[in-house]
Amino acid sequence: MPITEVNIEKPKVMPSRDQTKGKPYLREQHPDKIASSKWESCKDFASIVCSRESTYRTALDITAFDFPIMGADIFRGIKKFLESSLECLSATVLVGISPYLTSFVGKLASKFILQKDMQKDALHYLRFTMPELRDYKLFKDATKRMKEEEYEDQNFIASLYEKASNKKQAENFKEQAKIIEEFCTQHKPSKKNQEAAYKLKKYTIIFESAIEGGFWGGYGLLLRAFRKYILKEDRFTGTKGYLSDAESSNLGEAGELNLFQKIVGTASIFISPVLNTILLNKLENRESVKKSKFLSVVDKNLDMTHGVYPKLGLLFSQTTIPKWLGTITLSQGWFERVERILKLLTVIPSWWMGHRVTNGLLALSADKKLAKKHNVNPGILVEPEYLKPADKEANFFERLNKRFPEPARIHHVMKSTEENKSLQNEAEDLHARCLYKGFALHSLLVLGINLVVNHITKLRAMHAAGK
Repeated sequence: MPITEVNIEKPKVMPSRDQTKGKPYLREQHPDKIASSKWESCKDFASIVCSRESTYRTALDITAFDFPIMGADIFRGIKKFLESSLECLSATVLVGISPYLTSFVGKLASKFILQKDMQKDALHYLRFTMPELRDYKLFKDATKRMKEEEYEDQNFIASLYEKASNKKQAENFKEQAKIIEEFCTQHKPSKKNQEAAYKLKKYTIIFESAIEGGFWGGYGLLLRAFRKYILKEDRFTGTKGYLSDAESSNLGEAGELNLFQKIVGTASIFISPVLNTILLNKLENRESVKKSKFLSVVDKNLDMTHGVYPKLGLLFSQTTIPKWLGTITLSQGWFERVERILKLLTVIPSWWMGHRVTNGLLALSADKKLAKKHNVNPGILVEPEYLKPADKEANFFERLNKRFPEPARIHHVMKSTEENKSLQNEAEDLHARCLYKGFALHSLLVLGINLVVNHITKLRAMHAAGK
């Protein structure tokens, strides 16, 4: 048989230290392995982000509020960009530190509310839900729930950090799990403990509302001071690119705060603690809650998860209401005021529904394909409750919730697939992909909304100036 020539690649010779000038030889890694390792890190990060409402909302704030607003305002000049940066940075920091602030307030409040022997367990008493603290029967059984849910939650977070090779954080969460287990084992429920714990949680919510709500209620005043004393501007900075200072002044964008603005701007500082005090008092009348659809919704949302993480309803009353009341009232002229109102009607609803329209629908589509592929029931990447058709008597918002589901948290994804590792790995992968794609789409959506609103302001101002 004829011998054919075969191209054989010569083995690479390891360079000597002389050739590398004393640098150690680094083995070349296969690109696929590097990409796989990076994706595993991305999956771990997605799981950690999705493990808590506060971390999820912080990520959502950054990607679907901060970046789009700053990105849209960078085209309006450096001073408007700096204003937006101040607003976005404040929002991210406040949402991020909220759990730590709650812990501090809870411990401080316990000194005045709880007996000495209960004070060491102040944060554990915050883990009881408000319904459990209002009903003694639920309170007596609550430690069973806590022992399962809270203990399991801490260990689950620990496992996520272990996967991410963060042993220090993993050990910290494991230790917290043990502490929770000890409390649940030793705790002896009594009517006295229930009343004290309820009082602690109620006043922790109110006191924190005074801090966070006070900051956001006063943000309009802070913004005006930042504009005047730091940026040295006595006008709305959003129109500087196309209106001169003289035109701006003639169109009512310059000037000091009037009496009405001073009154409402100051009142906004106190609206959150006052509002939450009124609502919490109303919720104590359980008959009224049963009769009122509004109070029923408030009852479910004016609370915290895992003791220190505010639910969406509590975030809304502590941040959105005081901030937008203050900033709209204290706007410098009607161009800024109308722009604020337009953003309130577009950007804020996107904060509530935007991740459902993006993450939620992506997760719903992926969930159906995953269930079909593995021949299992759907309800892995979205929770099964969203797959049930809406009741005939359901209102518009209830139907909307069914149409655009909440993507399932990582806890649900892992729990519902724990008996099938192949399914679990694929579900975790799809969960991360849906989260990243959803955040990216949401960010682009909000960027587009902001660019349109900014352009509307420009058209209104140019028309008013006769240009």
